[in-house]
Amino acid sequence: MTHTSTPIRTSADVVPQTTYRRQIAAIMLAAFTLSVVHTIYAWLAGIADPGFTVTSPLAWIFYLVAFAVTALALRDERWAQLVVLGFLVLVLLIGVFYYPAMFLPHQQTIFGWFENDVYLGLLMISFYLSIQRLRRVALVVTRSAG
Repeated sequence: MTHTSTPIRTSADVVPQTTYRRQIAAIMLAAFTLSVVHTIYAWLAGIADPGFTVTSPLAWIFYLVAFAVTALALRDERWAQLVVLGFLVLVLLIGVFYYPAMFLPHQQTIFGWFENDVYLGLLMISFYLSIQRLRRVALVVTRSAG
């Protein structure tokens, strides 16, 4: 009788797994939450853009749509993925081409620069992951020999 043993799996052998949808939604949630915090900060500091403050309906409509699209990122349907991707393109275009002209010197605080750069960076990561998801590209973990 031959006895074969099953190798013992350690925590180093277990690779955590996640999905595109969870990662995209989490990153978008972080970006839009940071944006809300900055909008409140700018209003409290008296440096907010008059058209986009905690008292303007435009700001809250934007955030309502942004968080709704973030929730939509959790859906697997292709139409939902296209809506998320389209929204990210729109927000990135605004952030790269329109917002810098509106970011006046008195608003350029350390937190203002931080929020802008991190916000756009997070949205770019979400955009990239959304493209990979739409293309049905699987991210895989490979182990190096050694």
